Amino acid sequence: MQIQDTHGLPVAVVSVQEARETDWETWRGRVAVVRVSDPPVAAWPALRAAGFLPKPSWLTWIAGTGDSEEEFLRGLHRKERQSVQAARRHAAAEELRVEVLPLTEPLLAEFLGLYERQMGRMRQALPVAVQQRDQLREASAELFAVCARRAGTLVGACLSQRLPEADLVRLRFSAVDERSRSHSLARVLYMAAVGHARELGFGQVSLGNDPNLYGHVVEAGLFAFKTRLGFRPVPSQSVHPHRGDDSADLVLGGPRLADPALLLSYPEPAEASSAEAGALRLELFSATAGPDASRYTGSYGGEVRVHALRPAPVPDEPAPAASA
Repeated sequence: MQIQDTHGLPVAVVSVQEARETDWETWRGRVAVVRVSDPPVAAWPALRAAGFLPKPSWLTWIAGTGDSEEEFLRGLHRKERQSVQAARRHAAAEELRVEVLPLTEPLLAEFLGLYERQMGRMRQALPVAVQQRDQLREASAELFAVCARRAGTLVGACLSQRLPEADLVRLRFSAVDERSRSHSLARVLYMAAVGHARELGFGQVSLGNDPNLYGHVVEAGLFAFKTRLGFRPVPSQSVHPHRGDDSADLVLGGPRLADPALLLSYPEPAEASSAEAGALRLELFSATAGPDASRYTGSYGGEVRVHALRPAPVPDEPAPAASA
């Protein structure tokens, strides 16, 4: 067993045997999640019996570009179409200039400054774009940026990458300033990126990859936002064969994990192959009685289960050292 500090979240990484034989209630308040990394599919039934949920470790969000914007928008819920229209009206009223540009070194630096300011406003942020600055420079010929400016100042941008071998445009990173966030400028940027992908002849767009635990680095609200925009989550390894695997999580909760927390699990029976498991099931964890799951599920059309968590005490001592 190992206790890992995963960006501030205490996660116990254990074997299948430890998962099955340990009384994890005694660890409540000391770890937020107990995880078996890449368990064999044959062990999934036993892990489920012990309360663990087999799941893809990462999710990729996919949508078809459609033959036209009208077709893409018809696939959205009526309220989301209205939100897109309202965001566009506000951008026009603010006289924002929205344009698609190649990614140059000055534009990348400008974007990363905006991105870092956005990260600074978040409860728990992982500045991946800053960490991947050199990778973005190296891939700049494959990237384009949808930019929004107010009186010449960059107030929002979305960096996207063309992946012709996958017939896919990947919307990699986005950032907006605080004023524009409250008026849903991100929706304007994403619709423009999808439209540009369609013009280039791509059949699919991806709204990035997320770790499959919402309520820590990525917030639960992001899950709802992406589903309302017409994207569906799939195991990352089904899109990028070398960029994902499976794990099995037991969520204990606690002060370092938001309430609610979400993850997507493989539903039973799905033991033949994780890559062929079909629709994923949304699991919502909350210590609040009767949480309104619809606030967080967005337009997700799959099965949803709600799990009640016992409030955990705030740990006043570090978790005990685990044996090797």
